[in-house]
Amino acid sequence: MELRHWAQGILESTDIEGKLFSPQSLTDLNPGLPLIIDEPKRPPNMGFSKKSKTEKLPHFQEHKDPDKRAICLHRFAGHELLAVEIMAYVLLAFPEAPPSFRFGLAHTLKEEQGHVRLYQDRMLDFGLNFGDLPLYRHFWNHMKFIRSPQEYVSMMSLTFEMANLDFAPIYGKSFAVAGDLESKALMDQILHDEIAHVRFGFRWLNNMKDKADTPWEAYEKSLPPLLTPKRAKGFYVIEEHRKKCGLSDKWIENIKNA
Repeated sequence: MELRHWAQGILESTDIEGKLFSPQSLTDLNPGLPLIIDEPKRPPNMGFSKKSKTEKLPHFQEHKDPDKRAICLHRFAGHELLAVEIMAYVLLAFPEAPPSFRFGLAHTLKEEQGHVRLYQDRMLDFGLNFGDLPLYRHFWNHMKFIRSPQEYVSMMSLTFEMANLDFAPIYGKSFAVAGDLESKALMDQILHDEIAHVRFGFRWLNNMKDKADTPWEAYEKSLPPLLTPKRAKGFYVIEEHRKKCGLSDKWIENIKNA
């Protein structure tokens, strides 16, 4: 299947299986012209809801309650589905990107689809179906500002996915304290994959940036106007995970001070 047709199918699908369809073989013989999608189509129970300022994830002290853990997993699954759709958007919007970038992005997209399935399966153990709770626009709010693959990797790989280098193990540890080792193992898998995703983004930032810019300068210049480097970290920064991505001590210090 052509990358273009796969990506378009993901964005136009109105059922979750269409969103998560992952062909074994992909080609990129006809990338086509740029195609901009204003908003992904969604299953009826998975449309974007308006989030109130008071609506927050359950506090860590509440994680002993399985219903509260399920709420967390549902929110995280929503983030993963958004990542799937955003990556499909990038494949359509930037057909002129290097083929190795496009196939690397397709590989990442497939892993994000796998994350959605992991969360789906675990939520079912708690009696919760994906779509039973509200889902939000969140990352998609920034897509109107993404004009290049470099801006994409700065937003997604080096900000939202980088923040998960902290959030995934923090929540995993809390789930383990609550005795939920299955959810902890799920978060461990997410962390493992996110390290590779951030490494991918950092490598391509270096490949695409202006030679006169340092990687950090290129990153800051490429962020959408509503984002700052502060969004690239959790409640605290786990340096070890960023070093596995190839980030310098200086970059890590910049994130810590953001």
